Amino acid sequence: MNPAHALLGLALAPCVVAQTTTFSDQSIASGLIATHDPTHSEVFAAGGAIGDFDRDGFQDVFFVTGGNGPDRLFVNNGDGTFTDRAADWGVDVAHRGTGATVGDFDDDGWLDLYVTSLGPPHSDAAGHHKLYRNEAGHGFTDVAASMGVNSTGSADGWAGAFADYDGDGDLDLAVCGWLSGAANRLFRNDGTTFTDVTVSAGLAPSLVPMNGFTTKFVDMDGDGDRDLIWIGDFSTSVYFVNNGDGTFTDFTTQSGTSMDSSEMGVTVTDIDEDGLFDFYVTTRNSNNLYINQGGNVFVNVAGPLGVANAGWGWGAVSIDMNHDTRVDLLTTSKFGVQAAFRNISPTPSQLQFVEVGFSIGLQTGVSGRGLSNFDYDNDGDQDLLIFPWIDTLKLYRNDLNADDTHWLRVFLDSGCSSTIPPDGIGSIVKATVGSRTWMRPIEAGCNYLSNSELSAHFGLGDATTIDVLTVEWPDGQVTTMQNVAADQTLVIRAPTDTACTRPIGVGCAGANGVPSLAPQPGSIPALGTTFALDLQGLDANGGAAVLAFAFSRQYPPIDLGVIGMPDCDYHVGGLGLSPIPLTNTAGQATVALNISTDPVLQGLPLLFQGLAADPGAPNAIGVALSNALRSIVY
Repeated sequence: MNPAHALLGLALAPCVVAQTTTFSDQSIASGLIATHDPTHSEVFAAGGAIGDFDRDGFQDVFFVTGGNGPDRLFVNNGDGTFTDRAADWGVDVAHRGTGATVGDFDDDGWLDLYVTSLGPPHSDAAGHHKLYRNEAGHGFTDVAASMGVNSTGSADGWAGAFADYDGDGDLDLAVCGWLSGAANRLFRNDGTTFTDVTVSAGLAPSLVPMNGFTTKFVDMDGDGDRDLIWIGDFSTSVYFVNNGDGTFTDFTTQSGTSMDSSEMGVTVTDIDEDGLFDFYVTTRNSNNLYINQGGNVFVNVAGPLGVANAGWGWGAVSIDMNHDTRVDLLTTSKFGVQAAFRNISPTPSQLQFVEVGFSIGLQTGVSGRGLSNFDYDNDGDQDLLIFPWIDTLKLYRNDLNADDTHWLRVFLDSGCSSTIPPDGIGSIVKATVGSRTWMRPIEAGCNYLSNSELSAHFGLGDATTIDVLTVEWPDGQVTTMQNVAADQTLVIRAPTDTACTRPIGVGCAGANGVPSLAPQPGSIPALGTTFALDLQGLDANGGAAVLAFAFSRQYPPIDLGVIGMPDCDYHVGGLGLSPIPLTNTAGQATVALNISTDPVLQGLPLLFQGLAADPGAPNAIGVALSNALRSIVY
């Protein structure tokens, strides 16, 4: 061993705790009971998506079943179990689905869902991809056709990725096509529609001959824009460098990537802690671990490090599964092998791995395709979900005994920024403890037909405090926090000088229709100001009215149908909150809120919703309910 490495290893020892983990099959116990049952002949397709669709702080699961039955949406109950709400949310659609990914494409605060499809249940046909717009956490509406992303030109689609490739603050969409190279597309988000920019962005010459499986946007060269890894079969993978002007350059040959004839899945992480992102690719033959040398040049070290053989691999994830501070690599495969390459490196620059999948409980023999990591039970460690081919979903709970290890989980909130995409997609989160800095990308790409939760997760070993936590936002802004306590899930909001107020939901009608809640013209929720709201459309006879008010990132809606108000949702936390009384004058009410100058309020979200007595309301209890509002204090 190099003496310098030996000294470095000693310096790092206090942060590394010898800790193993085991995984247990919780598929049945959790209620994630569903089977992939395709009507198409493509044996590569079985996927789904992970996302907190109702914004209740727990990750939900969408499963593409393949055609013989409707797709499934499992909403997390917050107690370790899930309930299938696909019918309630309007996504119980039978079609030849392949994969899915999530992203808030319309920047309304709710995660939307893109689902690729080969056609209706019993025939191949173009034009059946779905873009499900999230309707304030209680349902989805398919807007793929109106937004221009229902077709990629043929009956082909292999999931994709949301990212802000052009730096304008919204999420664009890349879609893979395996059957036809022409189905590999990049769609630019233009607000009211998406525009196919595959040719103008410089991707077409390289994408047309490829058999695309998986794609991710990550800043691989550290220049502040998102580069593009497009993984394909038959030696067609492409590595694109973002030129920073809305175009890309094919840098595959110079980069030293695309080294196998059958690359499938991909995961991105800084595995050697040198401040540059590396990526791991599954293959039919010998997996590839591309270590970043800087300047968009990579060296494949999978063979020497023992992470090459995973048995015809498909989905891949990179997580610190045992919180020992080192990133591990996990894959699923066609041949029923669930590989877990535990990182046992003595120092970050001396990478070493050992395969432990079977010994830690990943013993299922399902033929896996998609693979996702997420913390479904919010206990701090990362769990695994396998989307198998013609088999049942497999949820593996991470049963790490964390008494002597610590962790941090970070989600991002773009707030009202016009230059940072929703959920901070494209940001880089860094955690420094002592001499070591760990780096994670926030990205909404697919691992293979499936995505993982949109968080940055860090295993901290025995460290109970992060010395410095940094978020490098896509627009160049930086948030720095010091002495951050371990063992918590943080939501960090983007810095911005823009104030905004967003409507949530549609309210519930009274005798005069649905009441409207809106800020007075020019009124914004800023420190040291008066924020004025108007509530209109109430009972003209002056029925009692109140304003419900709360601080929160977002509350999941409460269905008031159980108390006699069908199709009505309440969005401002618990019903027991103390509301602000309002004076109803001829069907209108006004409230002025004095916001203090206390800087602790800056960046906090405020939630509002108006309620009023209305004997003429078409519900059992005579109450009208306005839309809700979400504002950010600046």
